[in-house]
Amino acid sequence: MPAPEFAWTLKTHQSKDFVCELLARTYLALNAPSKALEIINRVPEKRRRPYYRWTEADTLCALKDFHGAKKVLIGSCERDNRSKHKALIRLSKVHYLLGDYQKVMKCGFKADEFFQEKWGNHSDDALFWQAVGAYRLGENDKALGLAMKLKANNPRYDKLNTLLDKLG
Repeated sequence: MPAPEFAWTLKTHQSKDFVCELLARTYLALNAPSKALEIINRVPEKRRRPYYRWTEADTLCALKDFHGAKKVLIGSCERDNRSKHKALIRLSKVHYLLGDYQKVMKCGFKADEFFQEKWGNHSDDALFWQAVGAYRLGENDKALGLAMKLKANNPRYDKLNTLLDKLG
C-alpha cells in the first residue's frame, strides 16, 4: 500500500473525508489529478463539505474540466454560508481561464461582498481578481482603483506589484 493511503486504512468512527481531501491534494501536488479524482470519488457527493468541494474543483481544473469545476463550485456556494468567498474566488479563476472577464469581476465582487458582510473587511483575493478582470476588459482606471484598495488592505499581497506594473 502506498504510504499516502495509510490513513485511509485506520479504523475509526469519525468521517474520513478530511483524509481523502488531504490525499487528493497530495496527488494534485504530485501532478496526478486522475488519481486525485479517484480519491475524491470515495466520498459520496452529499457528504462533501465545502473544503472538499474546493479540492474537487481544483482537481477538475487540473484535468481541464472547467465546466465541471464551475458546477461543483456553484453547488458549494449554494450550501456554504461561512466560507462561500473561497468558492467564489475559485470561480473567478475558472472564469479567467475560460476568458469570461465579466464573470471574473462578478465573482470577485460577490466574494468581497460576502467577506465584508461576514468578517468586516475586504478579501485580498477578491480585490485582486476584480482588478484582473477589469484590466482584461480594458477598464484600467477601475483596475487601478481596485489594485490601490488591495494595496491599502495588504501592501504585501503576492501578485500586487506585477498587477501594478501592468497598470502602469
